[in-house]
Amino acid sequence: MPAKEAYRAAHRTTDHSGNPDTRRVSGESLVLRNYDDSTQDVQITITDDNGETTFTRSVSVGPQDTVSIQTRLERAVYRVDVRLDNGVGDRADCLLGSDPNECAKIETGNGVVSVVEGYF
Repeated sequence: MPAKEAYRAAHRTTDHSGNPDTRRVSGESLVLRNYDDSTQDVQITITDDNGETTFTRSVSVGPQDTVSIQTRLERAVYRVDVRLDNGVGDRADCLLGSDPNECAKIETGNGVVSVVEGYF
């Protein structure tokens, strides 16, 4: 198992003391940035490890704007699928939680969209 996957698995179900981790997302779990000079409509679908849709939303992000969204999902790794109106899309598995870096960063620009785990 790759190091990142091992970290996720160890922290997905327990806290640092080995107790069940029942924390909920308390900050931004999705951050969208639009680098274009026109508004982009982004369709977001989040699914859990059972393939069930846990969150879906269409978000308009203005030119050169940033939008933050709280999903209120339980802390876990989710599949984040994003798609623009032009059909271009991307997806990534992201740890969503209450830590500032436990989020999905979605960026649009030049007719493309990307999604990555974390702010950095």
